[in-house]
Amino acid sequence: MKQIKIHLQYPWKFPDSSYYKNILEYPPKNVAYVNYKKSNKQKMQIIGSSKRFEAMRRFKNFLRKILNILQLPNLTYTLNPNCDLIHCAHCLSLNKKPWVVDTEVWDRVSAGGKIAESKLGKWIIKNRLESEYCKKIICWSEDCKKSFEKAFLENKKVLDKIEILHFGLPIKNFKKILHKNLKILFVARWFDAKGGRQTLYVFNELSKKYPNIEFIFICPTPKEFKKKYSQNKQIKIMDLVPQEELFEKIYPSADIFFYPGFGDSYGFTVPEAMAYELPIVTSNTFAKAELLKNGKYGLLVDLSKDWKKYYYECMNKDMLNEFIKKTEILIKDKKLREKMGKEARKEVINGMFSIEKRNKKLREIYEEALK
Repeated sequence: MKQIKIHLQYPWKFPDSSYYKNILEYPPKNVAYVNYKKSNKQKMQIIGSSKRFEAMRRFKNFLRKILNILQLPNLTYTLNPNCDLIHCAHCLSLNKKPWVVDTEVWDRVSAGGKIAESKLGKWIIKNRLESEYCKKIICWSEDCKKSFEKAFLENKKVLDKIEILHFGLPIKNFKKILHKNLKILFVARWFDAKGGRQTLYVFNELSKKYPNIEFIFICPTPKEFKKKYSQNKQIKIMDLVPQEELFEKIYPSADIFFYPGFGDSYGFTVPEAMAYELPIVTSNTFAKAELLKNGKYGLLVDLSKDWKKYYYECMNKDMLNEFIKKTEILIKDKKLREKMGKEARKEVINGMFSIEKRNKKLREIYEEALK
């Protein structure tokens, strides 16, 4: 099998994303990422510090504002690429060399939806995707593919290039950490976009009814919310922790994973929690129903009709009560929790999130792109 040399091009200095971390650290057979040295582990650490993450967020937002003014998507040019193919991570190449692009939703190849919605921004994106050098468009999910179909209608020059490639998660052996009380876990890096304020409300309401449940909330949290819920000793609010701590201590000691994920176009913590046999309570926004096989691995709160109105600050009582009801089903039914959790882990090992299946598909995409 011939080795394929790939240059992974990303719009930022380094890929702070589990999607790319797992591609680089667990590559397909005979695929070499020429701009990545496996020995340089520091580059590939997912940010596990709230202060560092906040600094990165502010820097990215500053760049997004500039790009929004210019109405420019994420355009990149790879200097002297010593490779067979360029793999663009959420960006569009200007190189006259074969390249593929991956994204979670069609407009994420720009620094924001406003750019993609502008006439100039969309024209540039269309121009790049129709280019003879753009060989494949890798969508993270079926919903991502649908977003391209909606944006580009019957444009075969774009749509015929689409392939679906899910997040690949390396599976690790683990033992459940024994604990006395039931633990419900929330993990996110974006407080508002992932439903942080709604989660704290739900945790607070459930604590009134279930005094023996522990609620673990891991997320950079605004001071006002830390203060508001500081008197509730059942809720433990933590800043971000290193990924290794999540995998070795946090996930193995939890029983239910609660995650509204309103602003997600994927949500890596969902398959991560599944790998540790945690049933999920989440919304059916964007790809969530696909990830959970329409409720096989957890319970979905239906926001499909107009989910964007629940984004950020909305505290709609009907929605919050639905989250509470779904969570109570799992609280009361241990057998259901365990069944969903075990089936979820099987999906990570052998199904949608399998590293082996991901690598087989990714290798095929690269080979086809070079024909």
